[in-house]
Amino acid sequence: MNPLLFHCPNTERKVRTGIKIDMATLRNVQPVTVRLFCPHCRNIHEWKLAEGLIEEPRPTPPFTLEAWSPCAR
Repeated sequence: MNPLLFHCPNTERKVRTGIKIDMATLRNVQPVTVRLFCPHCRNIHEWKLAEGLIEEPRPTPPFTLEAWSPCAR
């Protein structure tokens, strides 16, 4: 499950909803309207839940080990 986001119509910045959802659930959701306070423009906006975006998880950088020796300086 990933965070559900919307775009603020005034600033075009992403607005977090506090809802976590997956794509299959988002596609099958009934027509629900979400009304949220936007922290960017300080207005209340309404969106249809199906218009939301799912934030992709950030890829974690590969963990690499460096050679180490107690004798090396």
